[in-house]
Amino acid sequence: HILALLVGLVSGWTSPFLAKLQDPETTESLTLTPDEASWTAALISVTRPLGAVFAAVVVYRCGARQAVLLNGIPHVLAWTCFLVNESVPSIYASRLLSGLGLGMFYSTFPLYIGEISDPSIRGALISLITQGLPIGTLLGNLMGAYVSMSTFAIVGLVLSVTFCLAFLIFPDSPHHLIKIKKHDEAEEALRWYTRQDDVKNELTSLDQFIGQREKLSISQTFSELTKPLNLKILITVLMVYVFMQLSGLYSISLYMELILKSLGVNVIKPSLVVVGVGVIGLLAGLISMYTNDRFGRRTMLAISSFGVSVNLFLLALNFLLLRMEYNDLQWLSIVSIVFYQFFVCVGIMPVPSCLMSEMFAPNLKEIGSCLANMISAVFAFIVSKTYQDLLTSTSEEFVFLLYTAIVFAMFIFTVTCIPETKGKSLQEIQDMLSRKDRGKDQKC
Repeated sequence: HILALLVGLVSGWTSPFLAKLQDPETTESLTLTPDEASWTAALISVTRPLGAVFAAVVVYRCGARQAVLLNGIPHVLAWTCFLVNESVPSIYASRLLSGLGLGMFYSTFPLYIGEISDPSIRGALISLITQGLPIGTLLGNLMGAYVSMSTFAIVGLVLSVTFCLAFLIFPDSPHHLIKIKKHDEAEEALRWYTRQDDVKNELTSLDQFIGQREKLSISQTFSELTKPLNLKILITVLMVYVFMQLSGLYSISLYMELILKSLGVNVIKPSLVVVGVGVIGLLAGLISMYTNDRFGRRTMLAISSFGVSVNLFLLALNFLLLRMEYNDLQWLSIVSIVFYQFFVCVGIMPVPSCLMSEMFAPNLKEIGSCLANMISAVFAFIVSKTYQDLLTSTSEEFVFLLYTAIVFAMFIFTVTCIPETKGKSLQEIQDMLSRKDRGKDQKC
């Protein structure tokens, strides 16, 4: 949870400080040009694929627990950059290091949680961990409005070191220990994670699921990945992440305060609206802990994407009405951005991680999560770096209508293509996907 909070803190830093550092009257020791601000927003996605690849290698060689532990190192170095020197190069270096941590986080935590959690609470547990993101974002928005960059960096550094020390007590996952033929240690790990004395049945089930599978080489893994069923699973997961990034999810988060200023919001300070939006995101995330396991991944992703598309359309309409000189629309701006955040955090944020942890076969989890993270990072960079250019060459209403169309396409894709995995063990999910694939083959 602390690690997710650190990732959220990186995101939460961006909105207030991009606004501060582009203000000529800023109290900070430096200012940013619009181009430097766009690079500051986008650089976090440049190194994210490297973090994903590195994490996948560590998971393959040493297990998910070791890979999660190493997540803390880039965050320690990133916040240290601000304390060494407050300059544009230091900001760039910090964002690049944070990108490494972000790539490692999304390639490791879903796998780790999938390996240690019971099927009945897996969705809730992933939602609980994902709650660190809105908490960190809220904390970042709140601190960023009132403290300096150096003070912010000290808080981030303390949390990073705390995570590294606290996570040392966690044992390796039973999945990994069975893979490397350490059955006694796997049994002890199962007792530690489940808090039960008798874990013989769980151990036998894991041994049947994992122990009989031969560890594949890199070339064998890619060959296995090109089989029709595995390729279909990969494309499904990749499409969810592509839609998520093309929806402008991170661009809106990074530029939220500036967006509110462009909408003419002054009845409440934009920085305070951003904090309020963070609170709403936190509450929505808490709700998702219940809804993801109660109503299912597909249902919540469909509700979320439809709700997000409606509120993006309202924001586009707001910009259009402002251009037509209908100026008394602050209520529409605030309500739309609040409900946008609610629907994002109730489904689009937590559900993709659930799908990534559940759908890949055990011998393809590392490469599958790595590829999903890399594709997500590439599209996140494209969207965040081109946001300012799109605004300059088109208009705000065009950009938000574009995002609306993409998220509505995500809604259609979810309803038609995403399988339901709630309440099923990892073995049951693989059996279900295999049966569906064989059924289609027989029909053909």
